[in-house]
Amino acid sequence: MKAREGSIAVLAALSLVSVIGMSSLAVELGNGFAAKVRNQRVADMAALGAAVAFKTSQSLSVASSTASDIVAANGLTVSPADLSVTKVTVGTTEGIRVALTTAVPIKLASVLTRAASYNVTSAAVASLIPVPATGCISALGDSSTAIYADGGAGINASGCSVVTNGTIYSTNSSAKITAKQIGAAAINDVAAKWSQDAVTTTPTARNWTLAPGQATDFVKPNADVQTALCYVNKLTGKSDTYDAVSNPNGYAGGNTDCTNLLVKTDDLPSNGSTEDWTSDYKKAGTTGFSKYKVTGCTYKVTDYVIIRDLTIGGGCTVSFEAGGSFRNLKMSGSSLVFKDGDVSISGTFTVNADTTVTIGNGNHSFGSIAIGGGKSLSVGSGNFYLVKSLNLSGGAWITVGISGGDTVTIGHDASNNAIVVGGGSKVCFTSDCTMATAPAGTFSADGSINVAGGGSLVVFPQSQYHIINGDLIATAGVLFGKGLYVIKGDFKNTTGSGSDSMNGTDVTFALGGVINFAGGSKFDLAAAKDAGGYGIQDMLFLTKSTATMNLSAGAVGKASGMIYAPNSAFTSSGGSAISNNGSACMMLLVKTVSVTGSGTVNTAGCSSQSAGSSSSLKVTLIQ
Repeated sequence: MKAREGSIAVLAALSLVSVIGMSSLAVELGNGFAAKVRNQRVADMAALGAAVAFKTSQSLSVASSTASDIVAANGLTVSPADLSVTKVTVGTTEGIRVALTTAVPIKLASVLTRAASYNVTSAAVASLIPVPATGCISALGDSSTAIYADGGAGINASGCSVVTNGTIYSTNSSAKITAKQIGAAAINDVAAKWSQDAVTTTPTARNWTLAPGQATDFVKPNADVQTALCYVNKLTGKSDTYDAVSNPNGYAGGNTDCTNLLVKTDDLPSNGSTEDWTSDYKKAGTTGFSKYKVTGCTYKVTDYVIIRDLTIGGGCTVSFEAGGSFRNLKMSGSSLVFKDGDVSISGTFTVNADTTVTIGNGNHSFGSIAIGGGKSLSVGSGNFYLVKSLNLSGGAWITVGISGGDTVTIGHDASNNAIVVGGGSKVCFTSDCTMATAPAGTFSADGSINVAGGGSLVVFPQSQYHIINGDLIATAGVLFGKGLYVIKGDFKNTTGSGSDSMNGTDVTFALGGVINFAGGSKFDLAAAKDAGGYGIQDMLFLTKSTATMNLSAGAVGKASGMIYAPNSAFTSSGGSAISNNGSACMMLLVKTVSVTGSGTVNTAGCSSQSAGSSSSLKVTLIQ
C-alpha cells in the first residue's frame, strides 16, 4: 500500500511540472498577444504619419524619421534594425509600409526554455493614391460614359484636373479630352488602339489614377451654397432630404429651414377719392384741376393731391410738384412730370405720350403699367412696387433709378409673368441702361421674366438678393447687376445671332431648374472672386435638379466660377462652346459630362485648381 502511495506522489509531482509549464506558456502567449495588439496600433499610426511625411517631402528618410518619432512617442523602444519603413505596391496602389519588431520577455515559462524573450512583429501599409482634390471638371456619376466625347468635340482642362467616379470615354481620335491630371475608375480611349490617343495629360503623359472614388462633392458643405439652395426650396415647395441611395447629395432636414425671401404683392388700397381730373384748354378756375392751370393746357400742381382718375389729353403739359395719389392715370399729352415726392397709382398707369414721362425721387406704387410702342417712362430713386406685371413692347422704355437700399417688388399677370419685354423695348432698374449702378435692397419678382426679340434689354439692379418666382427666359439682352439670383425654374438663353448677350459680374444663380443655352446665344458671366460681397465666392450656377443642362445649337459664352449640378448631366453639342472668363477659372461639378457634335468645354489655364503635386495624394490605411 505504501509503495502505491509513493508511486502516486511521484506521478503527481511530475504532472505538476507539466501543469505549471502549460500555465506559464498560456500566460506568455497572452503577453505576446497583448504586445501584438499594442504594436499593431502603433504601426498603424506610424504608417499614416510616414505616408503623410512622404507625400509632402517625397523622401523615404523623412518618412522613416517620422515613423521612428511616432513609435517612440507611444512608449516603445525599437532599434533601427527593428523598424522598417519601405515604399511598396499593393495591387495597383502604392503605399508606405511600416513594420516594427519588439521583444517580449519570457518570465514564467523560463522552466521550459533557456530563451530570455521572443519577438513580435506588426506591420501596416498606408496608401499613396494621387487624387485631385478639386478637379476643375468633376463628374460624380459612375457610369461607363461619365465623361464622354464624340465626333469632333473636346474637353480641354490642360491646366488642371479632370476627375470622375466612372469611365472617361472618347469614341475616336478627334474627340479630345486633355487635362493636367486625370482621375477615373477607367479610361476607354478607342483611338488608343491605333496609337492615336484622344485622352491625354500634359505636360506629363499618362498622369492619371485609375481607381474608384476619384470625384467628391466638395461643394455640398459650403454654408452659403446650402442657404442659397434653401431659398430655392422655399420657392419650389420641395425639400432636398439626404438619402444614402436616392439622394446622397441632399441635406439633413431637407434644407428648408430658411427665410422665404419672396415678397407677395397685394392690391393697393383705394385712396377714397371720388374726384376725376381731365386736362383741357378752358380758362383757369378756382376749384379742382382748373385752379392749377398756368395757361392753355399747361398745369402746375403745387400740392400733394388725392384724385380718383386723371386723364391728360393730347398737347397738354402737366407738372406735379409734390407727388400724388390716383386710381387710374392715362397720359396722352406732350409732357408729364412728377417732381420729388411719393406717387401712388392703384389702378392702371397708361403711357401713350410721345415724350418721356418723368417721375422724381420718392416711393412709387402702381397697380399696373402699360406703356405703348416707342413711349418711355423714367422713374427716380425710391422703393418701386408694382402689383401686377411689367409688360413692354414696340420699343417702349422704362428706367427706374434705384439707389442704395431701394427695394423692387413686382407681381405677375394671369400667365404668371412678372416682366415681359419685347420688340426692342427696355426695362432698366438703373438710371443708366449701360450698367447696374447703385446697390438696391431685395429685388422680388413673383413670376417669370421673359426678354424677347432683338434689341430688347433688361438691366437688373445690384442687390444681395434677386428673387424670381418662375423661369428666366431670354432671346435678347440681359445685364445682371451683381448679387445672388434665386430662380424657381429654368435659366434659358436663346439670344440668337445678333449683338444681344447676357452679361454679369459678381453674380450667382441658384436654380430650381437648370440652364439651357441654345440658338446662337452669347453670354459672359462671372462669379464673385471674393467672399463677403455680392453673390457667392466662386459659385456661378447652383442647382439640385435632375434635369439635363444643355448648351446646344451654337451657344457660345464665357464663364467663371463653379457650375454646381451634382444630380444633372451637362451636355455641349452642335458647335456650342463654354470657356473661362478671362483669367478666371470655370469649373464643373456635375453628374456626367457629354460633349458631342463639335461642342467644347474649355477650362484651360485653371492652374489654381491643379492637383498635379504630391500634396494631392490620398493617405489611408489599406493593410
